[in-house]
Amino acid sequence: MALETQRFQGSEQSGDDNILPKGAILQNRYEIIKVLGVGGMGAVYLTQDLRFTGVKRFCAIKEMISTTPDPHVRRLAVESFKREANLLVELRHPGIPQIYDFFTDNVRSYLAMEFVDGEDLENVLENTEGMLKEEVVLNWAVQVCDVLIYLHSQDPPIIFRDLKPSNIMLRKDSNKLALIDFGIAKAFEAGQKGTMIGTEGYSPPEQYKGVAEPRGDVYALGATLHHLLTKRDPRLEPPFTFHEEPPQLLNPALTEQTSAVIMKALEYDPEARYCSAQ
Repeated sequence: MALETQRFQGSEQSGDDNILPKGAILQNRYEIIKVLGVGGMGAVYLTQDLRFTGVKRFCAIKEMISTTPDPHVRRLAVESFKREANLLVELRHPGIPQIYDFFTDNVRSYLAMEFVDGEDLENVLENTEGMLKEEVVLNWAVQVCDVLIYLHSQDPPIIFRDLKPSNIMLRKDSNKLALIDFGIAKAFEAGQKGTMIGTEGYSPPEQYKGVAEPRGDVYALGATLHHLLTKRDPRLEPPFTFHEEPPQLLNPALTEQTSAVIMKALEYDPEARYCSAQ
């Protein structure tokens, strides 16, 4: 289950009564420093791990609050959160935050993970005057492909299902990326349909039918690159129309090759796209 968050740039707290205050301590271990983001299912906090003395070890704590009165729905929500923890704890890739801990406290579940100090690519794009440089975005694209190749090579393959600029973090003082919010990533089961989860504009057409497979992540990467290189937000456009507007038409500085690669990734028919991130 995804925790869609509105990321905070400072240390200000929300007026939401569910938000834990600065200085609160979870599990006698994690001291809350500030809120990193807040959404409908809970919040994400920056915390300090108090078990380490003489050195400051920061963690991001992702929270899910289950307030539904229906015990069945509440159990399913917690099980979904546990799946995320079990999924992430086994992954080892520099582009995927490490998981340190998982615990529950009454109606709240928590996931303690590596704190990625940086800025998501949506913020980077919004704070950039003019267009981002093609070579910079292509470097990011290669890094994302490397993470997707790793995920899709798992047995069974893991489909991210919600690739978009706001779920890609650029680490501070480096040009290295990390994919965040694996809440809706799932192990791929061929032929099995599920519910539509993702973000309108970035999600491929087949995902609206509950189909999730590696080429869906390829489509989402194509939409992400289109957005980063043209500043045309797919969430504000009619669904699946990016294939009608080659990026080069919106950003003449782009090379024809890059424009063509993005267009192939955005093909409506999955069979017409690249068969893999490789």
